[in-house]
Amino acid sequence: MFDPYTGLSLGGYDPVAYFVSGAAVPGLADHEETYGDTYWHFATEGNAAAFRAAPAVYIPGFGGYALAAVARGVAQPGNPTLFAINRNRLYLFASEAERQSFLADPDAMIAAAAARWPDVLKLLAY
Repeated sequence: MFDPYTGLSLGGYDPVAYFVSGAAVPGLADHEETYGDTYWHFATEGNAAAFRAAPAVYIPGFGGYALAAVARGVAQPGNPTLFAINRNRLYLFASEAERQSFLADPDAMIAAAAARWPDVLKLLAY
């Protein structure tokens, strides 16, 4: 999920910090990387270096779109402050209720989203 006007991913939050801090941490423009035609901000140079070494590890599942919405076939941006990590993969949600639903049965929601993801990608193509 990125802002099409600024090209900034995750609303400027540091994707590595979710894993190392367990929190949504705002990144800084001083630690900016370009990857996948978008800009990523990091709280520290160390986090930026970790991302450079393995970006696929830190990029949110389903492009950062809200997991429950993707499972319904909708391309709704995820809220970077509503997240969960499951099996070393970051997922974003649009509401706390959706996050709680995911935590109750993560495999089911991930499977439903995976099944709908190709159709959602078609909606995003421009």
